[in-house]
Amino acid sequence: MSKRAESELKLELVNVGHGDALVIQWIPKNGEPSTILIDGGPSAGAASVKATLAKIGVSELDLVVLTHCDADHVDGLLGYVKDKDTLPIRRYWGPCIPAFRRHQWLFAPRVFGGIDKAQELQDLLPPTCAVSWPVEGATWTSPDNGLLIRVISPAARLIERLLVADDSTSLFLEQPTPIGWLLADSQEDDDDDDLLSGLRLAIATGEITPDVIPPRPPIPDPPSQEDMKREAFSNGVDPEFFGNSVLNDTSIVLLVEARIGVVTRRILLTGDLENFTYLMARYPMGLSCDIVKVPHHGSRSYVDRDIAYDAVWQWMRPRAALVSANGKHNLPRSEFRDAALRYGTTLFCTSRRQREIISGQMNETCCHTQFGCRSEANVALSVTASGIEADQTACARGNLTGVMPVIEVRQHVVEPSPILSTMAETEIRKHTDWAVRWLRGILTDRQQRPSDAELPPVALNVMKQAAVGAGRVGASVEMETILERAARSGRIWMPPRRHRGDERTVWVMPQVNDIADFKAWIDNFAVIQLAIEDRHAPSAPEELLYAADTDWIATRFSERFSYPKQMFDPAIWPIITAHLLKTRTLTIRSMPTYPSPEASTIIALFKETSLEDAHEVLVARLEALPDFQEIRDYIDAIERKFRIGLPVPASPLVLSQIVTPLWLKRELLPSGLVDDRYSQTFPLLGTYDGVDQVRKWINDSYEERPDPFEDQLVRSVVASFILSGYEVIRRPKPGR
Repeated sequence: MSKRAESELKLELVNVGHGDALVIQWIPKNGEPSTILIDGGPSAGAASVKATLAKIGVSELDLVVLTHCDADHVDGLLGYVKDKDTLPIRRYWGPCIPAFRRHQWLFAPRVFGGIDKAQELQDLLPPTCAVSWPVEGATWTSPDNGLLIRVISPAARLIERLLVADDSTSLFLEQPTPIGWLLADSQEDDDDDDLLSGLRLAIATGEITPDVIPPRPPIPDPPSQEDMKREAFSNGVDPEFFGNSVLNDTSIVLLVEARIGVVTRRILLTGDLENFTYLMARYPMGLSCDIVKVPHHGSRSYVDRDIAYDAVWQWMRPRAALVSANGKHNLPRSEFRDAALRYGTTLFCTSRRQREIISGQMNETCCHTQFGCRSEANVALSVTASGIEADQTACARGNLTGVMPVIEVRQHVVEPSPILSTMAETEIRKHTDWAVRWLRGILTDRQQRPSDAELPPVALNVMKQAAVGAGRVGASVEMETILERAARSGRIWMPPRRHRGDERTVWVMPQVNDIADFKAWIDNFAVIQLAIEDRHAPSAPEELLYAADTDWIATRFSERFSYPKQMFDPAIWPIITAHLLKTRTLTIRSMPTYPSPEASTIIALFKETSLEDAHEVLVARLEALPDFQEIRDYIDAIERKFRIGLPVPASPLVLSQIVTPLWLKRELLPSGLVDDRYSQTFPLLGTYDGVDQVRKWINDSYEERPDPFEDQLVRSVVASFILSGYEVIRRPKPGR
């Protein structure tokens, strides 16, 4: 076995005109070399590929990759495989053909032809060749483990959607392919379908094989090809290339990592990828690549639907880039070339410039045309621990070093890319989603335990510990920032820090179904009583409700739903208030200043439109209560308060289930029991014969009080105590 001074990685970009064909040879320090062939260019590329492989003297191909089904990638590879002198192929990675065959009715003829050729190529491979369709996560490693090739695109969910989803046709209507939905958290289907579970297991491993593809369901009620093309054309898609963007944006993108001594060199091979949204979100700090095979022959690069040359090259920022184009389709584009040079990239191309522009306008959209380039030869790079060398001069150099003199210095200021900032925001959003899910899990756990209204929210330090436990160390460091973003978006409640050094707390905000439960709970009260202490409280209905003491309601709410009591007033009560204003009549009573009570204003809310109707409904609710004695004991306790000065009795449990007590730091007497003896008496509610008895019972001194109320009057008396003395100031709108 040979032993070399050091490992070496060789790349040879084959001159196939407009198209891609790349040979990678890994020469380890110990052991036999490995050879990888990626794409084959157009038909004429077959001979060039064969000649290149013969020149470097390989006897077999360890891995062959067809990045996607375009003719300028597959035709030459198909021609090479058809040749009688084809080298043995151990392993083949190709595009997931069934994902595209399912949509074959959509493709333009020239696009679908590439899919047929990819199928033919795959069928020609010998049985000894391992065939699979990789997605992100697939890997190939050289026998010495010094060379690792990772698939980082296409996204697994994108291929799955093309294979089985009902809504996958929408992916064809735009250029580039819509990718942003991949950034949202996936919602796994609870699907017991063994066929689908087999596919998802294969996708999880990174490699799909023909045996795990389920019977592909037809697209339900598919639109006609004409309608699809018409809509796509309105989005700027050329009908001749209809479907081509999906092929390009499902290109197999490879990250090659070569460990050479103590140095790791990285090469990014992008196929014809156009939309970089997903990759930039997955790797927001970039991939620190030494070499990049230029995306799509120097065509446009996108983030979402925006052309984003600068953002993509700022993200990649390689030392060297390889271009294979000859001016066809106006590629390479001058904007691509300029952006790559702005970020210090040295460009190598299979075409050579035939002129240099010293001064004058440079307004051609294609740099091949601008510089009169001519297709000439392969580009070979040697990658070692000490650096990267090429066998020819560069087309252009971004950062000038070494002996080349600086003829002209230009300052080019590039603003920080807002798109890269968006990618960083995507990482924060993922951590935010995790934090919200974690808090909701804590809420669910608390709801399964005995209730405690005083249980505090979660401390920020606990959230940091939970993040570390979940393997989110980065989120732990930035937890306060992440939670503040979540609070601003309304997903969590996080009160501001009151004093320096105070530990902050956090809790999850309610979802739609939670709010529906809150409304159902508050709706169960026939009458809601509230008290306001501040004599200068505003008089607008909503302001009155916000000024009221909600302590009793907050305590019951927290016991019922396990939300911390601290968040009731700032986060929950406004939600309930909005509901009450839409569904309830609002009545108030201003309290007399002499003798001075604790409250300045008291409020009663009920669903009926008048006090009289509310009285009748409340009597009916009281009559339905099972425990009559508790109500009588309550009245007797009130009478003893007047007679011998005992504290205000607490509402009986059965009553507080349908009427909230009037509360201001402690329970107060109902409205009808608080009167100003030095002004006109308010009218009492009720339609029973005993109303006069009630009035006399309230107004007389305790020595003159009549005998206890008769049993049949007790519930009516309580309803009168609760609802008398109020003025209606707002009724719900019709239809609420």
